[in-house]
Amino acid sequence: MKNIFLSRPNWVSPIYQDGLNNFLNLLKSHELSPRTIGTTDYPSKSPMDAVIDLLYECEGAIILGYPQIDIVQGSIKNEKINSTIQLSTEWNHIEAGLAHALELPLLVIHHSNISRGVFDRGVLNNFVYQKDFTANSWGISDDIAGALTKWKSNLKPICKRHQHMQQNEHIEIKWGCFKFPFDEKLYCPMCYNNKNIKMLTTRVDSRNRRCTSCEKNIPTG
Repeated sequence: MKNIFLSRPNWVSPIYQDGLNNFLNLLKSHELSPRTIGTTDYPSKSPMDAVIDLLYECEGAIILGYPQIDIVQGSIKNEKINSTIQLSTEWNHIEAGLAHALELPLLVIHHSNISRGVFDRGVLNNFVYQKDFTANSWGISDDIAGALTKWKSNLKPICKRHQHMQQNEHIEIKWGCFKFPFDEKLYCPMCYNNKNIKMLTTRVDSRNRRCTSCEKNIPTG
């Protein structure tokens, strides 16, 4: 099974559940394991850091734009709205931006009434599909199945993505840990070299640090 990041709200209206289940079954049939903060993964750190850590463990990202916010009255750029505007969770946009920055292949699918941000045409140079999420069959429709197959062919194995990142990053050694440009945090060299992920370390005492993931002791001198 390949780990893929699935950006979706933890709660969806019951009218969308059957279609979502069908899509999840489609992913399973392709031997893809969708990972979502709050659904499959329950980290103890801040949500933003948890998303970044999880993205490092995934080979691609799928963004599902479900209605979460209804705007029935107001204005956009000083122009009053004439009909209800539906928006997705703001985390769709945050997670899509982070995945794009990490050069993960993106597949974006949104409910027919969702707009703005990453769901506007031309914002991302990726696959963007509009479907009626109330239809039970949207998740197994021919165009979505075809899009998934094409997207899957572009998945980036973690080891290859890690090698590409290493070529573009100057890694420094500080107190026995890895330090990256424009980042003052210190990371576990074992996790980065062996698992291809950045895991933070914490100070034990003046001579040692410890990885927050593998719990290996790292001498600082």
